[in-house]
Amino acid sequence: MKRLQDLAGRALACIDPIVILSFLILISAIASNLTSYKVIQVFGTEASLGTFTMPIILMLLNPIAEVYGKQRSNQILFATCLAEILFAASFTALSLSQRDCSLLPLAERGHCEALNQSYVLISEHIVRGSISFAIGCLIGSQFNTRFLLYLKSLWSSRLYFVRDIFSSVIGEVVYTAICFMIAFYGVFPFATIVKIFAFSLVFKFSSTVALSWISQLIVQALYRYQAWIETAPGGRKVKFSSRYLQV
Repeated sequence: MKRLQDLAGRALACIDPIVILSFLILISAIASNLTSYKVIQVFGTEASLGTFTMPIILMLLNPIAEVYGKQRSNQILFATCLAEILFAASFTALSLSQRDCSLLPLAERGHCEALNQSYVLISEHIVRGSISFAIGCLIGSQFNTRFLLYLKSLWSSRLYFVRDIFSSVIGEVVYTAICFMIAFYGVFPFATIVKIFAFSLVFKFSSTVALSWISQLIVQALYRYQAWIETAPGGRKVKFSSRYLQV
């Protein structure tokens, strides 16, 4: 049993939850950008396919701000936006080197041409989409994080579930308004943009409520991880401000 505990302790010491959460945030941002210009019909109205992955970002980002503070949250956010723009630029560069479909057998040419066309369509807007995401997310998340931590100090760190919902709603409204106008203006008719915007807000509000309990579980897991790191024999000691570690 002692050996198993030691092995479990070493495994936990090698796991950095910040790295895992940052990776998931980046994957969600990339997936949202790649699918943001794909418009689908949902309940008779237009919707951007990228809308369905965006609520995941705040679900993962809010626990970081709650436990580690605004500075760490901003660092991850800046890094995510930069990595997302670099990915978009790399994708665009790779899309220029398309396969020569004429060299393939006739049965495979149709699939090859369709794949080349999809790369072209995505690359036409992916850099613009990543920039709009970065601007919207940086501004929207500032509103979100500041309001989350303000309510935390106001309510003595209680009611995370309520604080998460309120702050996420504010952040999503600001983000969606900025991002959609930069990304979609001139690409879709204004009426379509309004429909996409309306559906996006309704979906994000609903998703925020549905995902908030997961966000709360992540907060609890991060607190427990920090408590384990600080009390583990031979573990590294980490000092955090009591402002961010209130229970």
